[in-house]
Amino acid sequence: MKDFLLNLPRNIKRLILIFVDIASLSFAAYLAFVIRAGSFFDPYNGYAITNITPDELLLVISLAPIIAVPVLIYFRLYRSITRYISSETFSKIAYALIISGVAWSSILIYLGFPIPRLIYPTYILFSISFVCYTRFTARNYLMSRALGATNNVLIYSIDNEAKALFQHLSNHIKYNVVGFITSDSKLERSVFSNTPIININDIDSIVEKKNIKEILIPDIYQKTGELRNIIKNLHSHKKIIRKIPSLENIVTGKANISDFKKIDIKDLLGRETVKSDSYLLKSCIENKTVLVTGAGGSIGSELARQIISLKPKLLILFEQSEYFLYKIENEIKSNKQIDGSKLKIYLGSVSDKKYTEYVFSSNKVDTVYHAAACKHVPLIESNPLSAITTNILGSYYVAKSAIKNNVKNFIFVSSDKAVRPTNIMGSTKRFAEITLQSMQDNILKYNENSKIKFCIVRFGNVLDTSGSVIPLFREQISKGGPLTVTHPDIIRYFMTIEEAVELVIQAGSLSDGGEIYILDMGEPIKVLELAKEMIKLSGNNVRKKNSVDGIEIIFTGLRPGEKMYEELFINDEKRNTLHKDIVCAIESKLSYDKVIEYIDTFENIKLNIPHKELQSLLSESINCDDNKKNIIDINKK
Repeated sequence: MKDFLLNLPRNIKRLILIFVDIASLSFAAYLAFVIRAGSFFDPYNGYAITNITPDELLLVISLAPIIAVPVLIYFRLYRSITRYISSETFSKIAYALIISGVAWSSILIYLGFPIPRLIYPTYILFSISFVCYTRFTARNYLMSRALGATNNVLIYSIDNEAKALFQHLSNHIKYNVVGFITSDSKLERSVFSNTPIININDIDSIVEKKNIKEILIPDIYQKTGELRNIIKNLHSHKKIIRKIPSLENIVTGKANISDFKKIDIKDLLGRETVKSDSYLLKSCIENKTVLVTGAGGSIGSELARQIISLKPKLLILFEQSEYFLYKIENEIKSNKQIDGSKLKIYLGSVSDKKYTEYVFSSNKVDTVYHAAACKHVPLIESNPLSAITTNILGSYYVAKSAIKNNVKNFIFVSSDKAVRPTNIMGSTKRFAEITLQSMQDNILKYNENSKIKFCIVRFGNVLDTSGSVIPLFREQISKGGPLTVTHPDIIRYFMTIEEAVELVIQAGSLSDGGEIYILDMGEPIKVLELAKEMIKLSGNNVRKKNSVDGIEIIFTGLRPGEKMYEELFINDEKRNTLHKDIVCAIESKLSYDKVIEYIDTFENIKLNIPHKELQSLLSESINCDDNKKNIIDINKK
């Protein structure tokens, strides 16, 4: 019953309280008459002492809550959370009911009802007593704890947020707060509300001794940098660390107190996000028509989410997958805060030259975010023509249509695999980079009418994208393993998809035309360590040698075209930009005429071209034969 009441919507709880007050106030008025009469009586028989008729008596009693409830509403006493009411709240109740009692008395005297004067103060006294008593009883009932609470928990910190969380959990029968965690030695051995404050250095013994099930992290400590430091300090207990929703969302009913979230791998890998530049975010989007290619993919769909929130004039989604296009369209339109009329969708491929031109000519596009690409390295190694068609020719067709239709901003989403590539995917992305740079140079040289600014944004692995190792590891863990890692020393850069897309949008606004922007990916991480952390976060152990317990990690060997590590720069030439996490690379280019020669070659390529001949052609086109140290030569496979 208690959980049922606690989980009711706020408005329903207020209505219940109002009905209880109406009953309490009506009974208080009736009881005031009973005290004066000296015995209980049937109000439907009237009031014999002063000959009040039954109708008059019922009107008098009804006026009590009719006057009092609006006064209680005026004093915002139905907005107070019953479980947390204090002596201050009881004082406000008394003050409100004195005012309403005086008003009730004055109205009855003015209307000339024959009521003994003793009834007026008696009613006021009873109304205060009954309303306060119902609040007090409800508070004690809701705050009482069932015997044998299921989870002993600790709360991180002892600030106001932590104290408010403690008060909230005190009402919940499933949680027993054993203590607060602090690193402040001055607070050691202190208590708050009879609950001890524990030094973080003593956590190991407390967790074991008190059988702690969860360590709760208040919302204000969940910023990436802070949270990562907390996890580091509580490293041996990270599998019982839980992130809780903000108390504001809990109180307003947007979240439940039980909506705890486990620590995710993003919390371990994520960095403190740099505050975004609002001008850079909006510059190419606000009140503009924006086209996103590959809008159903991981990067494209996140671009769509962030762009629509930046108030474009129109957002156009261009995607070849029917399912993924439907999915992102439905997600955006189901958001009631977004105007669905600002969304337009096109189902098709960027490699379809005529259809791509149709999309552009049908809309006056201002900004293009070109995210459409074939990206899965092993899959593309065995299907190279698809990568050439999409990554090279598709990018060229989109760029040509953008120039022809007077697009102002063109942002190409590239990859760290384009740097000294050793696989088909990286080679095609690198040639696409070169193509766009040569087109920019050609425009600056010959086409003064075009105002388009091409820019390339290059970054590493993005967490939880379709091609990321994270979803694969999650699936393997759910099946009990083993986790497959290609090499014990392989390393990769990682970034959250939200941060990557936000930086892509800002990089586009920095462009003067032709730049290759590199996102700061932080420090590279060993994929083996990533696998181990994900196993531990799942509540399992990494299987040790000659053991059958835990989840096993096996090494499968480097795949064709796979590097031991990824790079972001071809050479050391670079310059800083206005954004601290975005750097501009200075790299060699090909002439526009030479690029067009290769485009013609790729357009007329034979379907049965030998794999090695195709690799040689791509290698020649991007001029990346130098500096192959520490990479796999796939021609020897």
